[in-house]
Amino acid sequence: MRVAVPLDPSRYLELPWAIERLGARPGERVLDLASPKLLAVCLARQGVTVTSVDQLEREIDTWRALAGDVPGLDLQVADGRALPFADASFDHAYSISVLEHIEEPGDVKALGELSRVVRPGGRVLVTLPHATAYREDWRDASVYANDPGSGRAFFQRWYDPARVEALVAGAPVLELVSRDVVRMRPNWNDAYVRAFPWLVPLGPLFGLLGREVVAADGDVVRLAFVRP
Repeated sequence: MRVAVPLDPSRYLELPWAIERLGARPGERVLDLASPKLLAVCLARQGVTVTSVDQLEREIDTWRALAGDVPGLDLQVADGRALPFADASFDHAYSISVLEHIEEPGDVKALGELSRVVRPGGRVLVTLPHATAYREDWRDASVYANDPGSGRAFFQRWYDPARVEALVAGAPVLELVSRDVVRMRPNWNDAYVRAFPWLVPLGPLFGLLGREVVAADGDVVRLAFVRP
């Protein structure tokens, strides 16, 4: 993955961590909320039963074509703020770099939905872009919508420590078991964000040379919960 796939630098901080921390065993049921689909494919190939949902129909169509017939992988169109699944119907769940794209209070609703559909004892993993000071990014048209429309549209937020605390407090059913803030060294994240998508082909370079470090001013905050 590090050599062949050109990824956002943050993904090297998120995807390997998610696989290890999720600890899903073959046969367990896992819900993916709109994360990079490469992770769902990887888990399914390890024997995990993965349901990956995304509100964007074109994203689901694209990955159905890319992934082909991977046993144990189910790709569905669904809204993370109102998941069409029964309570406690999954062993674990994760959402990698997604909640920041949902306007408030939708991010809290989505985390609440993840907690609802996971069984007691199950794990829920979430990663978010981090900054020492909260900020938002707005675009001229919606990026994450089936019909982009026109006019100013919310794109994403960077969570500062206070916003992370507020998000965690909004899901009282879950118990936070770990939180860490990390970045890559050398750190090309700011340059990547400013120059996107022109630096995408350098993904293999990020993967080969970059190393993860824990830092209060890191680019990614990783949250691991358990449902008691």
